[in-house]
Amino acid sequence: MAAWCELGQHHADFPGVTLREYDLITRARIRSKDAEIDARRVLNQELGVLVSHAFHSPKSMPDFTRAAGRKGRSTKADATQDVEQLRASLMGLHFKSKKGA
Repeated sequence: MAAWCELGQHHADFPGVTLREYDLITRARIRSKDAEIDARRVLNQELGVLVSHAFHSPKSMPDFTRAAGRKGRSTKADATQDVEQLRASLMGLHFKSKKGA
């Protein structure tokens, strides 16, 4: 129940959710958080490299304006996660619309 409320859902909507829907919503949230943490980790690593170059050898600073090639998941995994996130957000909107009814 606490995880449900942390997702921004009203506690009164919890009994009407099936286990499958709850699982989809929570897994999408977990994947979203994991992706956010990974993005922060990469950003911090890149910042550390730039600070190291700036301090130790400022003349050999890498060109940070160039976009580096992105190593990521396959497009199928991206599409699957996007569908799950969309479904979770639509379900959230559905339950929020029921709140006033």
